[in-house]
Amino acid sequence: MKPLLLRGNARALPIADESVDLIVTSPPYFGLRSYQDGGEHYMGQIGAEASPREFIDALIECTREMTRVLKPTGSIFVNLGDKYSGAQGQTQINIGGRKHMTDTAATWRQTNPRRTGIPNKSLMLLPERYRVACVDQLDLVARAVLVWSKPNGLPESVTDRVRRSHEDWVHLTKLPRYYADVDEIRDPPSGYTRPNGTGREPRGGQKPRKMLDATNPRGRVPGSVWEIPTQPLHAPASLGVDHFAAFPMEWPRRLITGWCPPDGVVLDPFGGTGTTALVATMLGRRGISLDLSADYARLATWRAGDAKERARAAGVDATNVSPEIPGQTALFPNEASA
Repeated sequence: MKPLLLRGNARALPIADESVDLIVTSPPYFGLRSYQDGGEHYMGQIGAEASPREFIDALIECTREMTRVLKPTGSIFVNLGDKYSGAQGQTQINIGGRKHMTDTAATWRQTNPRRTGIPNKSLMLLPERYRVACVDQLDLVARAVLVWSKPNGLPESVTDRVRRSHEDWVHLTKLPRYYADVDEIRDPPSGYTRPNGTGREPRGGQKPRKMLDATNPRGRVPGSVWEIPTQPLHAPASLGVDHFAAFPMEWPRRLITGWCPPDGVVLDPFGGTGTTALVATMLGRRGISLDLSADYARLATWRAGDAKERARAAGVDATNVSPEIPGQTALFPNEASA
């Protein structure tokens, strides 16, 4: 089975109401770069708005669509980066192991403190503004903020603040109760045990109590900080895609395992290179990837059929995997035909 790859706008998802179990996505960041098809900037792309307020408004419009297609038992996970006010000059950033350069003039127009009202050199607090808007405007439940700690992030040429080495993911739901199977992604057990009935020293005149061992043999519930390295993506030069932003496969792998039922549907409305949908498919779910860019659609199509990319998504050794040949038997056990 292969993921369903669609070309379309996240503001108007071509998907039925309440048909998706899990949404895992990373929208384009504000004022980062111009996404292009065939070397030409295309209209309607998120992140190219004239101001932070318009950017958040556009994200909320897209999130409203996500909420429409999400089942009542579903979850939404959104990865969003921040930006500094008054950023001047060309800035080099690292996404998925690849270097990209921002558009200097556009960045200055979008982050000019006189236009935004945000003090020079201040974080624009875009992830926070987005989360508040989701709760206030869409009545979503903000269940958690996950911190993506990047052990292999690039250094920054700053001397008066700490280097940025993390990004945020927010976990949103429609209802207080929803599908979750966190047992499947628990941290490994520490080996600590306490004999049943062991007492603790009473404090402040309290009576002695006997405590039962509360240690779960499957390990601890994951914390809110996940250290996951960035993961480069090497696409064939013949595709003609100069740059792309792919988050590590480990992110959708953990989120899908923990918050999507085994036969569920996973959607990425900013599908990009198709990472989320590909991982979902290799985990036995139905993966759907949607993106406005024809270049990214071509790249995602290559990944969906490439044996080594599929092996990486499945978490198996891809070193000696041969390229997929039309009509060959399934590469992985129990894999249905597309």
